Amino acid sequence: MNTFYIDKTKGTFSDELLAAGFIRLLEALLAQQGHATPSINQIDHGHYYKVVCTPPLDLTRVETETQPFALVPIVRTVKNAKKLSDLPPSPVYVIDYDKERDQRGAYFTAFKDLEKSAKAAWAKGEDHPAFASMPPDPHRDWDIFRLLNPMALIGYNSLMVQWYKIGQAGQIGALCKLTCELFAQTPNKVTATIQTRKSLAKEHNWLVVATASQFFNPSQGKGINKPLPNGVGLGNLKNFWLLEWLKAVGFYQIGITRLMKGVKDRKTYVPSVGRSDLIAQRDVYNLFRKRMPFAESAVRSDILTVIRYVLALIDHVEAAQAAAPTKQELTWLTMLGEQWRPADFVHGFHTVFYKDLGNAVTTMNISFLNLPNWIELRQPEDRAIYTAILEEYEQIVRQFAENKGEEIDLLQQFRDFIVADNLDPFFEFTTAYSSWLISQGEKKGGFPPRRLNVNNLRRLIMSSEPALSPILESKGFQNVAYAIRQSTVTAQYKRKQGDRRYDVRYGLGRDLVRQSQYSAEFVAALSDFMHKYNA
Repeated sequence: MNTFYIDKTKGTFSDELLAAGFIRLLEALLAQQGHATPSINQIDHGHYYKVVCTPPLDLTRVETETQPFALVPIVRTVKNAKKLSDLPPSPVYVIDYDKERDQRGAYFTAFKDLEKSAKAAWAKGEDHPAFASMPPDPHRDWDIFRLLNPMALIGYNSLMVQWYKIGQAGQIGALCKLTCELFAQTPNKVTATIQTRKSLAKEHNWLVVATASQFFNPSQGKGINKPLPNGVGLGNLKNFWLLEWLKAVGFYQIGITRLMKGVKDRKTYVPSVGRSDLIAQRDVYNLFRKRMPFAESAVRSDILTVIRYVLALIDHVEAAQAAAPTKQELTWLTMLGEQWRPADFVHGFHTVFYKDLGNAVTTMNISFLNLPNWIELRQPEDRAIYTAILEEYEQIVRQFAENKGEEIDLLQQFRDFIVADNLDPFFEFTTAYSSWLISQGEKKGGFPPRRLNVNNLRRLIMSSEPALSPILESKGFQNVAYAIRQSTVTAQYKRKQGDRRYDVRYGLGRDLVRQSQYSAEFVAALSDFMHKYNA
């Protein structure tokens, strides 16, 4: 069997986690059959994902397999250690939460003493000689352990302990075959699979259903949310145990969760795949994780997630094309095509905001961040162009603080642009940004605000909206743009240097935008400005 189908039934990232969990299980089963690096492609077909593996999986061999294996660990803490005392000491099966917490603390204590260049390299996911003398790195999945403990830990561990018990009973092959048969067609035969599972579970007193954690099912947290309500109970919802286990496995493969800067609120991001190869997706994900080391404020976190994922994807494509690509890489590059958009590889990110309530956490917002459709790589040089543009934009958004009214508005406008399929939100942002630049320029001391690079701006507009190219290349347009710049930021700079020959035209950008709703008024306002400029 080489083709599987995973239905999308929730409309949230739980569908993505289910697909990622099954693909990880499929990879492990193929490895047991001697295929260490199988090709596994995932393609979005709207209401379901199609998963194709090469070579095919031998279900007869799967059914006879009795060797247990673990895909993600059970989390042991001081409080639950006695209940989990009969588990093997291997970190593949069990992670010591307190040990990992102490190891992480030791690492960041040493990190404080690093020189600035080393800290900058670490923030960018780059190597540095100073890292050789550092304590062991924090566990790759520490943020997930921290997410689970303490509120979701009991439910999570019950999923993992159940998998361990099935393995010890020699029934791992039967369960894996049942899982593969579940996804062998669409619609998935969940009800029939549950009935089969019940007959297997009854003999061993195994779980059939499990609590639906809001960390894997953001739309199914505790509360009055039954699909067909027949009461007002506030209890947890239950789902099929196997599906919940797969979602938990999938979270380790593609999820990224972070606390927000300065608070205990949390955001989780899960990519929505368009068409992807397992190895390529994993490589891009690892590059992306390295570039997301620190906590960020909520809106800026959204922006940086999109920018850094696109940069990681561009870097991976460039690396694959620069060297002699493997057979799998060639298949994936062919899948992308000669002219491709990052949004074809991954549509965007499901994002969930969890509000900390002191003794509980609740889902406050579920949204989706598109990868920008205005990025399309048609020529090899486009990779360098868009890399320069996105790196510049990361530096621009780092200027803004979310605790300042005007700057939170700028961040929200920029987020609208970075996830859009056209440049309209960008022009709205630049209008507000021009006023902010002038206001910051009036302040004394501090670093000067960043201005948009003219070359990058021209490249962005000409690549994304080719119809605007004749305007940008027009000498008249360039002269008007020069006059506006000379009357605003340049005049402001010269005034600070003691040159007061020119007045600073405060609010010029907003005045022109306000008049642009009507062509006649706009031409009149622009003509008036040019007349005064040339006087």
